Amino acid sequence: MRKDTLVVVLTAAASGLCWWPALIEPSLDFPRWLLLVPVALSTGLSTILSGGRWLRSLLVSVAAAFVGLCSGFAIFPPSDGIESSYIPIIVAFAMAAVTLVSLLTALAGRFIAMSKANPRHAFWALLICCAASGPVALALTPPLVALRVARNDRIAEERFQALKRAVERTWSAPNGPASVCNGLALRRNYSGPPFSDQNWSRIAGNYVTEDGYVFGIYCQEQGGYVIDASPVIGGRYGGGGYGSRKFCTDESGKIGCGVEWNRSRNACAPCPS
Repeated sequence: MRKDTLVVVLTAAASGLCWWPALIEPSLDFPRWLLLVPVALSTGLSTILSGGRWLRSLLVSVAAAFVGLCSGFAIFPPSDGIESSYIPIIVAFAMAAVTLVSLLTALAGRFIAMSKANPRHAFWALLICCAASGPVALALTPPLVALRVARNDRIAEERFQALKRAVERTWSAPNGPASVCNGLALRRNYSGPPFSDQNWSRIAGNYVTEDGYVFGIYCQEQGGYVIDASPVIGGRYGGGGYGSRKFCTDESGKIGCGVEWNRSRNACAPCPS
């Protein structure tokens, strides 16, 4: 394969395949601007290795990014119907960003190509790494998501059990039922994975998020209470991207899985057998 053809192929692979790891469900949490890094680098490197042909590098990069985005959405369609309706807007904004960064790096690459001294072997190696970044990230996403889920499940169970003990201690103290609605009172009886200061002020009567799970306390349930914990759900991640379990308990001390309305109050739903 001629070097010029190889440069085009590697540039197209880098710009087109880098989007797929962000579109697969569940995906990893990473800043989406990082997707522009292989696009920008490959465009600049392509310009350098092609002897300053910046326009060709720009067109290849932009076209490949467009094809990669469209094919990615076709292969990994969003499970959320609302998100699906925003695909044209997402593609339009992404392409605007791709065009801008590709133009800047193509012009920078043209300037570098005009200089006599540049480490071509290092540039080739870097371009190959850019082309491989998308497939490698895509292959690593499922096991990394599984590790994240396992970690979040473990920490969520520890946090839920510690919160259960804190609520039980607060409930049994003088004026306990009223104190359960006071996050600061609960905090004094809590010993477990930490909640942020803001979350302690909101957890009674609201849901707060920690390590991929939401935690909430229903503190005024006809002389009782309910503690609920479940994985974060939403967007391209869903519960399967953050956690796989649900925890619930009430003043009886029994453990359930999720909250349901029993026509008179919120109560813990039984766990599937």
